[in-house]
Amino acid sequence: MMTEQIKKEWLISIAGWSALILFLTGTYELYDYAMPAAQQINNHPSWALQEWGLWYVLTPIIFRLLHQYHSKQQLTHKRFIGILALMLCISMTYQSIFDLFVFKDNIAYTLLYFAPSHPLVLFVISFIWHTYLRTELTQTSSIEVDSGSKKSRLCFDDITHINSASNYVEFHTQEQQFLKRTTLKQVEQQLPDSQFIRTHRSHLVNLDYVERIQIKPSGSGLVLLKNGQSVALSKAFKPKVKAKLKNVA
Repeated sequence: MMTEQIKKEWLISIAGWSALILFLTGTYELYDYAMPAAQQINNHPSWALQEWGLWYVLTPIIFRLLHQYHSKQQLTHKRFIGILALMLCISMTYQSIFDLFVFKDNIAYTLLYFAPSHPLVLFVISFIWHTYLRTELTQTSSIEVDSGSKKSRLCFDDITHINSASNYVEFHTQEQQFLKRTTLKQVEQQLPDSQFIRTHRSHLVNLDYVERIQIKPSGSGLVLLKNGQSVALSKAFKPKVKAKLKNVA
């Protein structure tokens, strides 16, 4: 089913590239019309379509990938660069093969010719997506976690603390423990600052479950929870935690 978002992505792609191709074609036609025969470029009328037509398809694909990962809160900088790099490889490969078989152009020449323009195109596409197509994420009161072989939603209010474990993050409640394949930083970005605070580079704590903090002679400490559990408190995060918990020493 084509949603309004997908329609908008295709409309921007078709309208944008059609306008550019018509502009380029018209510009060269007017140039040849105004210049003497010896100085005319004499490009084929479909040359602009041949050079840029592939982007009619690649552009909405880029829009869709960015939207999908963004809506799932999984659009990291690494994934963003990866999507653009993949599309650059596809576009350059297509152009090289096309020019080799149709125009007998050397592959190295084609790559050199399009090397500046294709990255610029990808920059413009990503800018358009970020400015006009990126949707604001709605604030939720739960987060998706792994529950056996299935996915489930875990309410923020039920989480006592969170800690990183290799490539996973562990979510602790009063009775259970859940996993999610992500990073602690990505999880922290989804949590309300008023309810959760980082106590250590590997730990987040729900302020509603904090009983008190215990400072060690070394300057680090422990955050003691109301359910009897404890979470490490590092020197770096101690001032911020103490500021949030004004009633603890």
